[in-house]
Amino acid sequence: MITEIELYGFKSFVSASIGIKPLTVLTGLNSSGKSTVIQAIRIADNIARKENNILLEGHGDFEELTNDYVDKGITIIVRGDKGTIFLKNNRPKIPEGSVAFPKVIYISADRFGPKTSIPIDNSIELGSKGENIFHCIEKYRDEILPEKIRHQDSEGDTFLFNLQAWLGVISPNVKFQSYIQSKSDSSYSTFNEHRSTNVGFGLSYALPVITALLIGSLIPDSIVLIENPEAHLHPKGQTEMGRLISLCTEAGVQVVVETHSDHLFDGIRIYAKNNQGFAQKVITYWFELDDNDNTIVEEAQITEDGRVKNWPPGMFDQFEINASKLL
Repeated sequence: MITEIELYGFKSFVSASIGIKPLTVLTGLNSSGKSTVIQAIRIADNIARKENNILLEGHGDFEELTNDYVDKGITIIVRGDKGTIFLKNNRPKIPEGSVAFPKVIYISADRFGPKTSIPIDNSIELGSKGENIFHCIEKYRDEILPEKIRHQDSEGDTFLFNLQAWLGVISPNVKFQSYIQSKSDSSYSTFNEHRSTNVGFGLSYALPVITALLIGSLIPDSIVLIENPEAHLHPKGQTEMGRLISLCTEAGVQVVVETHSDHLFDGIRIYAKNNQGFAQKVITYWFELDDNDNTIVEEAQITEDGRVKNWPPGMFDQFEINASKLL
């Protein structure tokens, strides 16, 4: 499990140390550094896997990624309970000895929307956009899920039954099926027997998130990184997504989630209130920029009664601000 990330000179970060818990919630203003934390984990994963290019595709080189207010290169330190991964002044370093980095499952905000069909390959990876999702569903469909995350309305204990059940809760009354056409190396899905392009974006956007969380529960020592799991979902669905994330955390999946949704956050808070001890597994960070466009990070803590200690101004308070103007 990852326990801490230190960032020096990386994008909008001059210097920061961020503790990581079983469930870490990143929220804040747009372009304030939330995704940068997730990118740091992904870079550390590239270093651990000894990739030739440790930087992320499409994000630029070291010069472009270095903060203007530091005179040395980028340093990223990712600590875990099984070792530490370093990027020291642009140079990757894995300490001598065994370093077991968690299995990273990453779902981007830029994921696939509704499509009539999706090409498949023989990879078992889900893909950051969910581009290989139906192949993964087929691979894991008969795996038995941990009891903690089996939905009460599921028709069985297996991956596929619970995927269908959770999708039906997050988007009520939806019945999902996926199909593999091996002779054409393609796959497709239906929702209530309609093609995905006829049912809107919410279902297609939620499906990779639910799939990633359930797969994470089947892979020991995994970490699921999710950007905007609430995208295109109605408030009830966002709240249920918060509950599913909490249940997967309880089942042993480490989750880092970037969100702008107070409904999703409320789903986590409600779970904490109803499950003694869970609040200690959650940490929340609020991100904003100073006058020099450098990231400021403030920590907030969910309490055992579901309230929030040290609630930063600006964090999920717009409903109250707007409501006060309507009085």
